[in-house]
Amino acid sequence: MRIFVDSNVFIEYSKGDHKAAELLERVIGEELYINGVVYSEVAYIFIRAASGRNYFQLKKDKKLISNFGSRFIELLFPVLRLAEFLKINENIISMANDFIVEYGLLPNDALILATCKYYRIDALLTLDEEDFREACGKEGIHLICR
Repeated sequence: MRIFVDSNVFIEYSKGDHKAAELLERVIGEELYINGVVYSEVAYIFIRAASGRNYFQLKKDKKLISNFGSRFIELLFPVLRLAEFLKINENIISMANDFIVEYGLLPNDALILATCKYYRIDALLTLDEEDFREACGKEGIHLICR
């Protein structure tokens, strides 16, 4: 089965969340996918949480970003590498715009769903069942959240 892994699964996994760990363990051995949105969200949230700084504080301290970015690359990036990176193109962006309007998805969630649809991904693994339930159902993408 081809499965796209949402950012929140990796983020909660990094915090030691048992549900996220169980979900990841269930899909090991399947074809796993992510995109640049997932990378960006996971890296940023890791760096922000590990440093204890907000966005504006981080922007002013490149050394801090470098230090915690190195920790992200060492500790969490190998987990992201379990998945294949899918590129976002103009077709995906156009589809994401439609999903923002049709389903009320935030832009990053719309890009994730559009990536799934464009690449004909079978399922979306997420902890945000509420955000994706209607959209995945209508777009024919199986939702894995338990």
